[in-house]
Amino acid sequence: MSLYQVGETWYVYITHGGERIRRSAGTTSKKDAQRFHDELKAALWETTARPSGRTWKDACTAWLTAAPRSTSDRYTLRAMEYEDRPLTECTAESFEPVLAGKTPGTANRHRALIVAILTQAGIKVKIPTRKAKAGRLRFLTEAEWKRLYATLPEHLKPLAAFSIATGLRQANVTHLRWNQVDLPRKVLWIHPDQAKGGKAIGIPLSDEAEQLLQAQLGKHDDWVFPYKGRGRKEGAPITKIKTAWQLAMERAKLGHFERKLDADGTLISKKWIGDVTWHSLRHTWASWHVMAGTPLEVLQKLGGWEDLRMVMKYAHLAPEYLASFAGNSKPWQPAKTMAQAVA
Repeated sequence: MSLYQVGETWYVYITHGGERIRRSAGTTSKKDAQRFHDELKAALWETTARPSGRTWKDACTAWLTAAPRSTSDRYTLRAMEYEDRPLTECTAESFEPVLAGKTPGTANRHRALIVAILTQAGIKVKIPTRKAKAGRLRFLTEAEWKRLYATLPEHLKPLAAFSIATGLRQANVTHLRWNQVDLPRKVLWIHPDQAKGGKAIGIPLSDEAEQLLQAQLGKHDDWVFPYKGRGRKEGAPITKIKTAWQLAMERAKLGHFERKLDADGTLISKKWIGDVTWHSLRHTWASWHVMAGTPLEVLQKLGGWEDLRMVMKYAHLAPEYLASFAGNSKPWQPAKTMAQAVA
């Protein structure tokens, strides 16, 4: 019997995980005692599902070592601003600050990663996806790019220029190794675990991209774009660029911080306002290609897109791409039969 009385006070009796648990409900009402029983039972199952003694970092390590993971996923985890805590505290609400301020696409990618890690750890958490709104494709004009490049700090200039020259994603540039580059053949390659689509990508190098790589020779034996600062990060890949990037964009007038000050002029908070991100460099590279006449199927291979549909968003930038077919719509007539042709 799960409920019983001792005098006028109700007690609950539960068997959980082979253990017998007796607790006072602290009430003389059977209805309240039943509610106490149900809440206690749910709490016991929740504790079992969320093992104590394990933390978020433990779960991340277990997920990373369980199977090959892409460089993009590893980079996202390193950049994620989420303090280590017991798995019992990894709730949907605790991840809200991590996802706040991100675009729907970025937030959904972070969400998928968080859910995958917690699911492997035996934790079920419900984080809703965000619906992405159709918007304009943001790419830089030549004038905007020159203005931005001039305001970038020196350690970001080669990274940004190489992104514009190759269309590679951020993590593929920041974590590019020399063993992925063949300068004599003017090619580089992205390994399957580094590619978003999970397939190896071969990238031919333009003259500009080759010159940028030549300028990086001798700076590090392993990494192509090492951090030039001091301390333990010297020589390591650059992982966090958000602050330097936004300050450069503000100087280039491509966005601005909305700052709130108190009565004494002390900064209370600041919010970034702007539609240009590092990924806009990839959009810029693709847009410039299409406007210069590069066929979409060629752009697909150059950019490593798995499906041609993923590059169709650039098609409107080159109406002349379809112009040669514009006059093909002509009145149709059925073919003549042999008898009609002879007659």
